[in-house]
Amino acid sequence: MPPHTRPWELLAQGAYRLRILLLGIPFIFAMVENARHPFPLWAFFYQVLQGDAPLSSLWRRLLMFPALGLYAGGFFLRLSATATLGGRTVWKPSPGSGKLYTGGALGIVRHPIYLGSAAMISGLSLISSPQGAALILGVDIPLLSLFAWLEERSLAVTHPEYADYKKRIPAVLPRLPLSRGPMKDAWNALGTEGGRALRSEAANAALLGGFIAFWLTPDLRFFWGSAGLALIAALTAPVWEKLLRGHP
Repeated sequence: MPPHTRPWELLAQGAYRLRILLLGIPFIFAMVENARHPFPLWAFFYQVLQGDAPLSSLWRRLLMFPALGLYAGGFFLRLSATATLGGRTVWKPSPGSGKLYTGGALGIVRHPIYLGSAAMISGLSLISSPQGAALILGVDIPLLSLFAWLEERSLAVTHPEYADYKKRIPAVLPRLPLSRGPMKDAWNALGTEGGRALRSEAANAALLGGFIAFWLTPDLRFFWGSAGLALIAALTAPVWEKLLRGHP
């Protein structure tokens, strides 16, 4: 152990290496709570607005739409950032990388991966029970903040130019109005590395596919069927992307 390394820093670095597991555990417990208390937050809002009136399919879709929009928007942001950074960089066991990336979604915020994740978590909380929402929001959001902080420290050490980048680009809340250039770059990133990025985000793509099906109909068979198809499509994305572009 280096003499300047504090025990809590070693603990934080260990948490970073296990971040996928640590972020996933609250989600699993939240799903258990949702099964035990099948009363999603959007249903609570419906009761506030409509009382005991029967729930129509239109009302159900309207109330679930903000949750779906948050998840889809967060997924796009993650996907664009993954296309810029590359899947290996996104999922590597230590913060930082050999190169400082500042283009695409990283020209909008410094942590598009974590902003996208926070949006997806917020969307999932709206279709969760209050108990499930408390779990994923109360645990995962602080963890995302910790991981972003660790990455900032590592990048500041390995890249002296990071200080200037930090002054120009906000951490997670973009400056409004958004300029056209970075938004265009974030979209164009998908045109070059979209297939690999989609494969890297296959689990999130599967959940989005299931989410869309569940928004259209509450039948869980459609949820699992759509999630399975989305997973297969995401895992094979680099192959069919080449076919669509006419590459061998």
